[in-house]
Amino acid sequence: MIILNTTFYVHESVDEQFRQWVSGQYFPSAIAEGKLTEPSMAKILAEPQEGMAGYAVQLIAEDMASAQSWHDTHAADLRGQLGQKFGQRVLFFTTYMEKLMS
Repeated sequence: MIILNTTFYVHESVDEQFRQWVSGQYFPSAIAEGKLTEPSMAKILAEPQEGMAGYAVQLIAEDMASAQSWHDTHAADLRGQLGQKFGQRVLFFTTYMEKLMS
């Protein structure tokens, strides 16, 4: 299994809106595609910068091809929406990880 982890750094001025966007847009869109499951979101306890919050948003894919396919197509549209809605107040990077044990 592949964990698709996206770390987001969010300015405090849009924090609540961002979390609503993840639960109302990002997760439903990801699940609807049928390639990803088990959406989760965790707050990073170390503050990345004053006035910012960090979040780890994770989804599970059966294999790397499914994870990359979703990330490179559908997620690109979501990232475009994110940029239009929040601009530079939300920054992110994505990491692919292999799940070894639970």
